[in-house]
Amino acid sequence: MKRTTVVVGLLVVVAVGLALSGVFAGPPAEEPSAAVPEESLIAVEGDYRLWPYTSRSTSVRGRTLAINVVFHADAETTRAAIEGGAETDWQETNETEAETTADAEQVRAFVERDWSDARSSTRYGYVEGPSGGVWLTETFEVHDGTYLGVRDHVRAYESPDGEYTAIQAHEEYYDWFRLRHTVPGIDDAAVRLEDEFIHGEVDAEVRREYRGVEGGWSDGWISVIELASLATVAGALLRRRTRAAAVDLARRVRREATRHADAAVLGAALGAVVVGVRVAGVSLEVAYPTLPPKAIAGPLYLALVAGLPGLVVARAQDCDPTAAGLAVTLGLGAGFVLDFAALGVAVPPDLLVHRIALLAAIGVVAVGRAAGDRPVLVAGLLAWTVGLVLPLADVI
Repeated sequence: MKRTTVVVGLLVVVAVGLALSGVFAGPPAEEPSAAVPEESLIAVEGDYRLWPYTSRSTSVRGRTLAINVVFHADAETTRAAIEGGAETDWQETNETEAETTADAEQVRAFVERDWSDARSSTRYGYVEGPSGGVWLTETFEVHDGTYLGVRDHVRAYESPDGEYTAIQAHEEYYDWFRLRHTVPGIDDAAVRLEDEFIHGEVDAEVRREYRGVEGGWSDGWISVIELASLATVAGALLRRRTRAAAVDLARRVRREATRHADAAVLGAALGAVVVGVRVAGVSLEVAYPTLPPKAIAGPLYLALVAGLPGLVVARAQDCDPTAAGLAVTLGLGAGFVLDFAALGVAVPPDLLVHRIALLAAIGVVAVGRAAGDRPVLVAGLLAWTVGLVLPLADVI
């Protein structure tokens, strides 16, 4: 009876957790119509006013994140300044003769971040000028970091007259249980980008302008960067963003080495699988840059969704039910915490609740297998499956 009460309680946690995961929403989609409201446009530079957001479609209904940085320069100059000097992995989408000029070579010495071409879904920008409104695709995209880890992602939109380049910069990390990126915010990425110019040894003016932008995770402020002329840009930026990605799990599995060694090792193995998948994904992405990231993510995702419960079913049968449930919950939970800690991102509350629900589900699987209780085992596996399907269906 006591075991049944515990299992029922865990399943309630799963159900409540998965339900709550859909409550905590990201940036709200508030657009009432497809037309761009006149009052939402802001003046920047030149003849084209800017709609300070990006969109999934050529409509305000697809609005996503807010524009948070504007360079008073054309896209070519802006990209050269962002991507940095000759010592970095500086890449150009289209090579032109202008890149061989002395001015361009000076701009390449500007920043030392490891920017490279980004892979992502298309997002549209909008400007309105003398001839009416124009929907824009990204003039260029770059990122600093890894697709399957955490990165700063920059989308740039050049105004048709070349007077400015609007930037949408955000931080994102790859969520293995959603098989796509999650954006924890846009402010930190914008601050890191502007810091490259505030603290750099270059003649550039950086200021904040309050434009009253609402929604899209904006705080109403936009960073404005005015670059010096190419002929005077010199020096190098010594500051490089660093990330700590320490993985130290092996020393946490010996507390109960005598009585519940099998359960402790099983829990540690689950945590190691989570961390190992992240490390393997990032390592393969770096080692094989031409390989599509999702070709790497597919097999590794299977290692999580099938490998974790499979490992519990294979190894929990000889464990004490209580110890097994506690060990796999703590072990997998430690893996989630280490994964997020290595990424160094702020995890949205809905995803924290979702992970707690998955922990409860895997705990039920362990208890059912260790106790030889087939209905409990099936209930746990069903809860695990539901927990995986919901984010793939974009419910979470």
